[in-house]
Amino acid sequence: MWIRTMIKLQSTSDKELLDKLKNTTSDTVPEKISTWDNILQLLGLFIILILILIAAYYTSRFVGRAKLGQLKNSNFQVIDAYRISANKMLQIVKIANRYVVLSICKDQVTYIMELDENEVLTHEVIDQDKQSFVRIFEKIKGKKE
Repeated sequence: MWIRTMIKLQSTSDKELLDKLKNTTSDTVPEKISTWDNILQLLGLFIILILILIAAYYTSRFVGRAKLGQLKNSNFQVIDAYRISANKMLQIVKIANRYVVLSICKDQVTYIMELDENEVLTHEVIDQDKQSFVRIFEKIKGKKE
């Protein structure tokens, strides 16, 4: 109905309208898509997915080297942090070879005191504890076998 109305608006006589309706058969044949075309499109999408995953992997590795905008080999290292409230925190920070306790609030940072190196439990001590746990776990696992 809509096509006929469009043709009426474009034509000036009824004879032309009838000729156009008779001649406007469905000349367009739907394009056949073969199975191979579908498989090739799927493979193309798979390759694009793999490229995106590789790019994401290398991007995360590059970003993982920097810790919050700081390099891992920096003179500043946060050893431990304790949240007091939503906007207040105590942190033990290693600055060069000194350990400092800082109070960090929403708008200010306050120096509290300096600690001796032997008073501070670092991640290395924790890693040794993990290794001893692994040894104990292996012993238990060995007894079950």
